[in-house]
Amino acid sequence: MSVRSTVAVSLTLVLIGFIAAIPRRDVLARGAVATATRPDIIFVEAPLVTPGNLTQRFPQGSYLARLQSSKKLDPADNLTPEFFAAADPWVSFDGAKVLFSGQKTSGGRWQVWEMNPDGSEKAQITNCAEDCLRAGFLPEGEIVYTVASTKQGRAHSYLAVAKNDGSQTHRITFGPGDFELELVLRDGRILASASWPLVAQGEVASSRLFYTLRPDGTGLESFRCDHPTPATRSEAEELDDGALVFVKSAGAETTAGGNLARIARGSAHNALLGPIGVISSSPRQLTADKLVVARWTPALRGAPGKFDLYSFDLMSGAYGERIYAAPQVSSIQPVPVVTRTVPRILWSMLRPAEKSGYFICLDAYASADDPKDWFATPIARVRVMALEEAADSERALGEAPVEKDGSFYVAVPADRPVRFELLDSSGQTVHAEKSWIWARPGEEHGCPGCHADKALVPENRWPMTLRRFDSPAQVGTREK
Repeated sequence: MSVRSTVAVSLTLVLIGFIAAIPRRDVLARGAVATATRPDIIFVEAPLVTPGNLTQRFPQGSYLARLQSSKKLDPADNLTPEFFAAADPWVSFDGAKVLFSGQKTSGGRWQVWEMNPDGSEKAQITNCAEDCLRAGFLPEGEIVYTVASTKQGRAHSYLAVAKNDGSQTHRITFGPGDFELELVLRDGRILASASWPLVAQGEVASSRLFYTLRPDGTGLESFRCDHPTPATRSEAEELDDGALVFVKSAGAETTAGGNLARIARGSAHNALLGPIGVISSSPRQLTADKLVVARWTPALRGAPGKFDLYSFDLMSGAYGERIYAAPQVSSIQPVPVVTRTVPRILWSMLRPAEKSGYFICLDAYASADDPKDWFATPIARVRVMALEEAADSERALGEAPVEKDGSFYVAVPADRPVRFELLDSSGQTVHAEKSWIWARPGEEHGCPGCHADKALVPENRWPMTLRRFDSPAQVGTREK
């Protein structure tokens, strides 16, 4: 198949798809409310929950607990008494296994562990030199997880994929942005949260958005370009109807959590869900019409503020009964122990032997960054900038022509963060993208425009750059 044909097929697919140690208790304080339809719930108990850095959320430790549905008002069971801290429970599709993040000792590295839902048969999956945590199951015997480290004094995180036994580990996100795993969507894509724009921590990043990518690291795009007002979005859950429920905060809170929000399937923007000002965390679908949510109870009469588990009615948008509360400690990150639909398997189309990736832009004039959603200045060329991560700097890889219809087609070094600058005929910058992106080996990455509005369908036409060229402009690499 010719390069032009391959790109055409790929582009069609893109357009269609678009220590103070905590008390080690074997049983916890009573405080559950049992209902006939509620499944067992595994959740996190911690005396202190802090926002921000994943590795520092539980400075006084934490443990996983299981609240059984079969016993009314019975205490929850402590599943991880041998850990200083444990978090991020994720139940397998068949309900038989649980992934979790474990920190054996205070100050030690976080690693990904697996156990049975009753806490037995614990096995360490990762053996990372950095912190490996917040993991989730993928189909075909794989897991995806977050790797957190410190680079040049700044926190940095990315996503990696491995076999269920921790072997064949490989990175799937590149460059800055501090990617953190959110969930695996039923359509097979990974949902992650990361900064907007995709810049290093400490640079100008006004928000954290949701991004999607395939398990092989291809097809990176924002889930919604919903960033007029700076906000942090996290703790996402996909509902049975395809909607996404998550926590939205201003990003400057001293308490973990924020307002509940929802993006309905097909909607371009989010809407707040439930009462404004009620601090919530980690919503998870409990039944067809209810969520289980960690809700913040402010300090009162000498008692410390903490999170307790509540039901939330999706139809009325109101909190219901309190499901569980333990004295002196927060209850967060609830996960029902139920079977779930196995996500679609997305086969990888990477060509590992190739050293290049490819970008085709349909219309560089189209941009949501312009007040009129369109650049009026004629664009002649595109300059490709590459990030030199080791030196924390950037350099120009080269330039390529932009056709009269705004299209361009370039080959760039694979797995290397790049960004694009649009130039006029005199070489002056018309617009410079701030966000970094990458193309994996052999990936053909299509986009309708330079940060174009995702709510608009691009014009159905054959771009001039493919009519004129049988191969892309080589920018910083030579195709082998």
